[in-house]
Amino acid sequence: MFPGVLIRKYVNMSQSKVTCPRFVLLMTALILSGCGGGGGGGGGSSAPPPPPAVIYSSPVTSVSPPNYTLADNTTIATQLNTARQATGSGLLAQNTSLDQAALSHTNFLVNNQLVGNYSYLTTIVDGVLGAHYENSALPGYTGALPQDRATAAGYKGAVTELLAFGDSSGASCLDSFEDSVVHLGELISSFVDIGIEFNAGNGTGSVCAIELGINSTTLGQLPTAGTVVTFPYDGQTGVPAVFYNLAESPVIAPDLTIAGHPIMVSLYTMATQTLSGSDIVIQGFTLTPENGATVPVRIYANTGVTSTGTTVLVDDSIPFTGEVVLLPTMPLISGTVYNVSFAAKVKGATVSKSWSFTTG
Repeated sequence: MFPGVLIRKYVNMSQSKVTCPRFVLLMTALILSGCGGGGGGGGGSSAPPPPPAVIYSSPVTSVSPPNYTLADNTTIATQLNTARQATGSGLLAQNTSLDQAALSHTNFLVNNQLVGNYSYLTTIVDGVLGAHYENSALPGYTGALPQDRATAAGYKGAVTELLAFGDSSGASCLDSFEDSVVHLGELISSFVDIGIEFNAGNGTGSVCAIELGINSTTLGQLPTAGTVVTFPYDGQTGVPAVFYNLAESPVIAPDLTIAGHPIMVSLYTMATQTLSGSDIVIQGFTLTPENGATVPVRIYANTGVTSTGTTVLVDDSIPFTGEVVLLPTMPLISGTVYNVSFAAKVKGATVSKSWSFTTG
């Protein structure tokens, strides 16, 4: 069965690939807008203390269990946090405002019979794909853009929205997001809050929404220094062997009908909060099945990333500069252990990791 169609995530800013920590420009803007200038007080009173500094936090290790009525939502939240914990990315906390934003938008798409309208979903409206846009003339409108809908629901912070269409369950929805490039990069990044809704639809197909947020009290969470975040992660089993790359928007390799499961490395840590392309020199990135020959692959990264011999293809649809993607140019073999080796210079320091995973 063809997997769910993924619609590119919406990010409510355009500077996500500048030389800065993830989301720092937007979050800084939010912080400054909430800090008024201090007028002098009368009567010799002292000035109020400055607000606490807003910084990145180390990975969150404990959150309340998800509290959803719908089992599919619980499955997504639980399995995603299991993966994030295994990668060292930190846990996501359920946020009821983001849940409401996800619920309202999936209802909007389903009730207005837009889920099966591929032309509508992929048309650019106000700078975003139609799937992420709401027309105020239609019933159930709660905000034109994901940030509008999250704010209307009471969320104070920056959001990204991920959408998948046509999945049969919450577990299948998360599989679609994880077996991807653009969406996977968001799932393992520095967000701290999450809202989820899986809507089975009304006969025209399902829609699954994940709202990821960074609230205004933090710049997000980052792995501890020395961590190399990878997905698939070390020891992961049941990894899909096939990546239906043409089902993701944007398409990272339009010349390939299908590919193997993407492998992503994130180089952001508490010690490398800011990364530009020139900070990263890839020295090697290979994939080899046990007792087999090295798999033919392509390596994708953002503008400015270089290598010492390995060809790097530039693709700015990869969410963040510090994320590097290995894409097998053919499907992997089911039920097989694969060994991965990665090495790079990051801000002059050697970073390397070798790990393995098993396909399902």
